[in-house]
Amino acid sequence: MKRLLLAAAIAALTVPHAPAAWWAENDYATGSNGFKKNSLTVFRSSSRTFTSGLNVSFYKDSAGYRDRVYSFRLPLMYSGSNYFVTLKPFLYPVSPYLRSGAAGGKLNLLTSLSEGREESYTHLMLSGAWARQKAFISSPVSERKTFSQSAVEVQVERSFYSQFFFLASAAGFSKPSGISNSALSRPALDQSELASLGTFRQLTAIPEWALTAQIARSMKPEYDSHLYVGYSKISFRQADRASSAIAGLKLGLNEKSALDLAYNAYKQERSTWKSYYKILLQIFF
Repeated sequence: MKRLLLAAAIAALTVPHAPAAWWAENDYATGSNGFKKNSLTVFRSSSRTFTSGLNVSFYKDSAGYRDRVYSFRLPLMYSGSNYFVTLKPFLYPVSPYLRSGAAGGKLNLLTSLSEGREESYTHLMLSGAWARQKAFISSPVSERKTFSQSAVEVQVERSFYSQFFFLASAAGFSKPSGISNSALSRPALDQSELASLGTFRQLTAIPEWALTAQIARSMKPEYDSHLYVGYSKISFRQADRASSAIAGLKLGLNEKSALDLAYNAYKQERSTWKSYYKILLQIFF
């Protein structure tokens, strides 16, 4: 799934709009275990170099998160002549139900390694993220702890003639400080805040590393659409490894709106496959 900030950066450069343009994205997902996740973001481009936004979202499922877990983000983006810098602070308020919460941020640098002929290019993205969580641990006795964690990620995207797109990313997560090898009990933070995990559902178990690959095919100029498929492998510190596969279609409805429809199959070792579905609507004003 495309990153919120990267999508905003590309939209800011590729869609004609006035210096004070507004646009909005609604990202809704549903699936196994009564899973529901909804995210609404409003962006404002105050100039051709600076874009800001405000995001609110929630998730819930019957496997331990039956009440909604809310979170907020403040995405900020600066575009230079050959690079994008994006900063995304986030906050998970401590809820009365979970009594867990988190706060942190993620910094991305996207730059071009080459701009070839016939609209071919290679892009590099470097990311770093940090979070501080407050959550319960289940070993040796249940108690609430506050701890920190971080992640780094490298992503490379290669385009051929603006028709074929190949993306690969690798992420590493630090060992959380202050909780040893204790297992967490219903933490609030979705680990995809720190790095790409290639899933629609929330993943709150702490990863060790994640590898993701994606291939996309543009159907332009005949049709304003993209077809894409992706696969991720995720290793967790206190849970079984997981695999995730995604297939989707992104459609340009008109000059001011786009629709993204996708399916996600997710499986942890020694478990069954679970299915998730996403619909993302983007509207420019």
